[in-house]
Amino acid sequence: MTLRRGFGYLRSSLPSVRITTSIILLLTVASGTALAQSSGSSVTQSVTIEVKPITKIVVSGNPDPLIINDAVAGSDFTSVSDDNTKYSLTTNLDNMKIVASISDRMPSGTKLLVRVSSSKAESVGEVDLSSAVSPVDVVTGISKCSELNQSISYTFAADADVADVQTQSRVVTLTLTN
Repeated sequence: MTLRRGFGYLRSSLPSVRITTSIILLLTVASGTALAQSSGSSVTQSVTIEVKPITKIVVSGNPDPLIINDAVAGSDFTSVSDDNTKYSLTTNLDNMKIVASISDRMPSGTKLLVRVSSSKAESVGEVDLSSAVSPVDVVTGISKCSELNQSISYTFAADADVADVQTQSRVVTLTLTN
C-alpha cells in the first residue's frame, strides 16, 4: 500500500511540477526577449575621407572667325577682335596661374593676341601668343577661389604689307597650373 500511495503521490504531484516548470520557462523567455529588445544592436564602420587638389578650368564657346577684310589708311597694321569666349575656374590651391600656348606659330607678319580677365587675380593684359608654343602667363596670383564667366578676348593683327593669308586655325590651350 505504501507503494501505491507513493505512486499516487507522485502522480498527483507531477502536474504541478510541469506547471511550475512551464511558468519558469515562460518567464525566462519573456525576460530574455525584453532584455534583447532593450539592449539594441549596433555595428561600426570605418569611413575614409580626403580632399584632393582641385584645379579645374572650363571654356564656353569659341571665338568667331577673325577675318581682316579692311584697312585703315596710314596704319602699320590692321586688326580684328572677338571677346565672346568666357571661362570659369575652381581651385582649392594657392599661388596658381593660367598659362596659354598656341599649337603652331602664326604666319609671318601676323599676330594672335589674347587678354584673359580675372576678378580675383591679376590679368597680365594683352599677351602675344604668335610664337608661344611653350606656355606663357596670362593670369597670375590665383588663390583658393571660384570664378564664373570671365572674359577671354582674342585679337588677330596683320602688318600692312601682308597681302594674303589663307584661312587657317590655331588651337589655344589655357591651363590652370602652379
